[in-house]
Amino acid sequence: MRSIKPVVASNGFAILLTVVFLLPTTAIFLYIFTSPIDTLASNIGLWLHAVNEWPFPEFDTKERFAKIGFAIRSVVIAVGISFLYFWISNWLNMSLARYKERDSIGRQSKIIETIQPWIFVGPTLILLLLFLLIPALSTLNLSFQESDGTISSKNYAFLWDSSALGYLQFRLAMRNSLMWLILVPSVCIILGLLIAVLADSVRWGVIAKTFIFVPLAISFVGAAVIWRNIFAGGGIEALTTINGQTPSYQIGLLKALLGHTAEYNEPLYSLKFWGNFFLMWILVWVQTGFAMVIFSAALRGVPEDTIEAATIDGANPFQMFFRVKLPQIYSTVLVVWTTLVILVLKVFDIPYALSANDDDKLLLATMMENARNNWSIGGDNVDNLYAAIAVMLMLTVVPNMIFNGWRIRREQKELGN
Repeated sequence: MRSIKPVVASNGFAILLTVVFLLPTTAIFLYIFTSPIDTLASNIGLWLHAVNEWPFPEFDTKERFAKIGFAIRSVVIAVGISFLYFWISNWLNMSLARYKERDSIGRQSKIIETIQPWIFVGPTLILLLLFLLIPALSTLNLSFQESDGTISSKNYAFLWDSSALGYLQFRLAMRNSLMWLILVPSVCIILGLLIAVLADSVRWGVIAKTFIFVPLAISFVGAAVIWRNIFAGGGIEALTTINGQTPSYQIGLLKALLGHTAEYNEPLYSLKFWGNFFLMWILVWVQTGFAMVIFSAALRGVPEDTIEAATIDGANPFQMFFRVKLPQIYSTVLVVWTTLVILVLKVFDIPYALSANDDDKLLLATMMENARNNWSIGGDNVDNLYAAIAVMLMLTVVPNMIFNGWRIRREQKELGN
């Protein structure tokens, strides 16, 4: 039997040519054809500007609404081109396989099955290459450069130099990031498991899970604003301003319950060291619903026969959970833990929205912004330092990647056995 490799290669080349020429041409045509939408959006903006008597210039309104129109049609065109890509590529693959191998159904199927996965994986690999791998290598290269372009490790030495300006900030950022990595995923998993188990044992559990899941739909900035009002400083007395007015003095709900006086007006998230835990709680509040939903679905997938066997053996509720249910959803717990660890490493919005930029509140992500704004070690080397901190942030993900790679390989070996 002759090899199918030439046929597979010719099919793939035909699909590649179609994607390279047909789809870009179609996208350009769609952009030209839908360009009047921008004008229509601008006219709508000008009409709203006149009706509502907005104070800013008409030109700004026109430009903003034109950009909104462009954004809307860009999203629609991108989604349409994606569907068109998958449809054309899949159709070409199957049609060419049938045309070239008319008398062999098995060879047709083999050709289709060989190319079809790449049709779906290909765009992802290209996007990862363009927006992940290349920027990562570029950042790594920049981190080893000085302002004059020479290669050295001066930027990393600066971060670990105890006599340097940023050493204290870097050390505290590493400490805080480690605390977030340990506490936030752990608390979210514990609360998520607890709520998933308890909610399934009561009639109104669905309502309870709905309320706990709602914060997940709130952005990090929105959650920070909500909890800023709860953690806000103040007391029971009003403040007297310079002109004699005495407006009511804002106090957060939690501080009011603690009975803090007007003299103790520092927000709880601004406390030295302990303020980190109040910031962590905001992320825990948002993400506990995610963990709860995943664990609830996993617990429902536990085979009933194992539960019935444990019940017959006289297992109490604690033994039922820790010895029967939890071992069977262990892989789900690891997936949730991995997801939360990656999320924690990217946290920037919550401290930034609360202006929690003190050294003892810094994370690696917020420290990057702080370095860009405040650091300098000669010339224009700030961007290189910024890149070095970004590399350190990427390195914190490596242990997580190694662990997950090891876990996936072990599971594959167990399934193979």
